[in-house]
Amino acid sequence: MIIKENIRQEKFHYLYLAIFLYAVCDALFAYAQSTYLNQYVSLQLVGVVFFCAYLLTFFVINFYPRLIARFNNLKMALASIFLRLACLLIFIFFANTWLIVVTFLFFVLSLVLTFTNMDIFLEAFSRNETTGKTRGLYFTIYNLGWLVSPLLAGLILNYYSYGLLFTVSLLLNLPVALILYFKFRKTENHYVGKKFKFIGTLIKILKAPDLRKIFIVSALLQFFYAIEVVYAPIYLNQSVGLDWQQIGIVFTFMLIPFVLIQYPAGVLADKYFGEKEMLFVGMLLMSVTSVIMGLITGQSLLIWAIILFISRIGASLVEIMRETYFFKKVDVADIDIINTFRSTIPLAYLLAPIMAVIILYYYQFNYIFVALGVIMFLGLWPILTLKDTK
Repeated sequence: MIIKENIRQEKFHYLYLAIFLYAVCDALFAYAQSTYLNQYVSLQLVGVVFFCAYLLTFFVINFYPRLIARFNNLKMALASIFLRLACLLIFIFFANTWLIVVTFLFFVLSLVLTFTNMDIFLEAFSRNETTGKTRGLYFTIYNLGWLVSPLLAGLILNYYSYGLLFTVSLLLNLPVALILYFKFRKTENHYVGKKFKFIGTLIKILKAPDLRKIFIVSALLQFFYAIEVVYAPIYLNQSVGLDWQQIGIVFTFMLIPFVLIQYPAGVLADKYFGEKEMLFVGMLLMSVTSVIMGLITGQSLLIWAIILFISRIGASLVEIMRETYFFKKVDVADIDIINTFRSTIPLAYLLAPIMAVIILYYYQFNYIFVALGVIMFLGLWPILTLKDTK
């Protein structure tokens, strides 16, 4: 038993390192991707490109369990990483508009697929009674990668170029592949012979009230991220007037709650509370701060840092409570449900550009965030009716 626990802890350590490096790669590009695309296409078309990227991702991710069942999780994880490396090489060496747009579609796809693979590795070695603690530490390390990235990305873009940004991301992806290959080669494939159907799985989720409600909460959180990641950098840069170094400072400060809050919140959810109360507080903070973002003007770094910091206190609470609640309800063998749960990522990025394009057509840029706040407020109802785990 001691040996098994030692093996479990060793796997966690390597997985935590891999998810940190993955997060740095993801975050380096995430807050610059919309402005990068804006060099090749108009602001309105940026939303269309994101829509196409996540439409592709939505379809592929719902066939992904079948591929994992056939080839195993490790092989598919490595395939998704090598796809990302190929995309980064194209970003570095080419500047053709159509090639960049098409490559961007596959780059986004690779990020979502790898995150799903990491999920499955983590769940394979997790125990239900410590889900909050395990997921809390996992997301703390993941978000630590996001914390160090905006300032680094801001400095690179302010003084160098996108080419260096992509080169750094490429170099950091290589050890992720090596860690997974050498440390997870013998992980059991739990899915051989299983058949996965998206519609059937979705019906299963919709028929289970608690899964349905946490699915809605997850979709709303991802919608919040989709708007913030795609449109907040452009808004702060082009409408508010902050330069990239200032944006890097603000975003770094903004992400601190993810590192400070999620691990202790996960432990509290395991030992003392359920997830419902913290979900409610988090969603309310996201709603209020989104509306404020759309209403204030001015270039004060302090004001923007405070508003975004509070918004991420809310998002960090919702994120870890969503993870804790969901993974207390499923196990590693439920890859169909886990995969459908993660499909809220592309689903959110499909819906967010539609809302943004409509608002930009009729209203000013800032109303995107007012609308976001109203939508987040609607998420309080499924949380209030959720059956707590404590």
